[in-house]
Amino acid sequence: MNHFDGFRAALTGEAFGPGDDGYEAVRLPWNLLIEQRPALVVLAESVADVQATVRLAAEQGLPLAVQSSGHGAVHPCDDGVVLNVSRLTGVDIDAESKIASLDAGARWRAVLEAAAPYELAGLSGTAPTIGAVGYTLGGGLGLMLRRFGFAADSVVAADVVTADGSLVHASQTENPELLWALKGGSGNFGVVTRLQVRLYHVPAVHHGMAVYPGARAAEVLGAWAEWNGGVSDAVTSAVNVMSVPPLPTVPEPMRGQHVAMVRATIAGGDGAELDGLRSALGVPLMDGFRTCTYLEAALSGMEPTDPMPATGSSALLSELSAGAVDTLLAMSAPGSPVPSIEIRHLGGAAAKEPDQPSAVSHRDAGYSAAANAIAPTPEQLAAVQERLAEGFGALSGYTHPGALVNFMPARSTPEKVRTAFSPESYQRLREIKRTYDPSNLFRFNHNIPPAS
Repeated sequence: MNHFDGFRAALTGEAFGPGDDGYEAVRLPWNLLIEQRPALVVLAESVADVQATVRLAAEQGLPLAVQSSGHGAVHPCDDGVVLNVSRLTGVDIDAESKIASLDAGARWRAVLEAAAPYELAGLSGTAPTIGAVGYTLGGGLGLMLRRFGFAADSVVAADVVTADGSLVHASQTENPELLWALKGGSGNFGVVTRLQVRLYHVPAVHHGMAVYPGARAAEVLGAWAEWNGGVSDAVTSAVNVMSVPPLPTVPEPMRGQHVAMVRATIAGGDGAELDGLRSALGVPLMDGFRTCTYLEAALSGMEPTDPMPATGSSALLSELSAGAVDTLLAMSAPGSPVPSIEIRHLGGAAAKEPDQPSAVSHRDAGYSAAANAIAPTPEQLAAVQERLAEGFGALSGYTHPGALVNFMPARSTPEKVRTAFSPESYQRLREIKRTYDPSNLFRFNHNIPPAS
């Protein structure tokens, strides 16, 4: 590692190579299936560290992967440089302008806690431990998606370290093409060291879940789909059908059971719109809906926090037909190696082009469906992948063309990434990529190659 000694000495943060104490603890991302052995892991503590690391990789022709919480790791960065920005955690709230400024490694929990005293909320998802910047750049399907749109649509400006190590500012008046590409184009155009996002005044939400026996899952999904046809844009909801592990932390009515869970967040705190669904489905095993602050709602999820070997797949649906429901339920039936399927209701504000356009595409899809599983052994991984291939293959007759970047599985191909965008947006993204990263240094992601 002698050829890195000068680089290490100039860092504010730390760098670890194979054989160094601490290397094993920092080399892996959150998804343990991305088994990687980089030549160097840099824990940046300043923008200057980020710039120096980008220049090092570019000058020495080394692969470069940028990671924060590690949830978005896509390809293993073997023999390259992993730039970990998780120590860059600054969050500033301008309550008057309703703007949050986030450093590269800020987690959603910190952002929401800083905004909560002002009754402001950012467009976070179901896991508050995820990095806010990476989630937002990938699109971001949040708890208030139908009320306020994709998280990427809320981006106001960004500071970006580009492939030559330069720090540039992107806004509507300065490098506007780069700003457009960042809003949904993920980490393809540089390292975003500071992101400004719009916040929303949300004094209260009505939030929670109602749990029904898994044997009623088809009935639940059918009633939910019919109910969706009449709800306002204030309602963002999903249904999870899953086999719940028998853990003591799981509430008794769900523990070890196959269940269908209706989750919803209603901006404004009035739960009256749930009455129609309750009337259709009757008394659930458990009813956890309540009026609360947005922060309480965002922190109440059951997303796993510890690193694990996770895999999955997803698709968009135009509508939730009976055939699509049967196919999805077959994929995640009790005893399946795929224990969980989640169907989210899209539309509302997310279906509308925002005042300041973004690269997010496929706004006309009605639903998203995502299946996930833990696969700690090669045999389990093979079984999961076989079931996913069969299930989503059978679902293809019901799908809406396209994909969502944040729901793409690891090891995505450029051909798959292309489907996340309209042809016009994809070509525009490639041309912007050519301007800011012509050598495709930032490729350990859901990659968009530069135009030739």
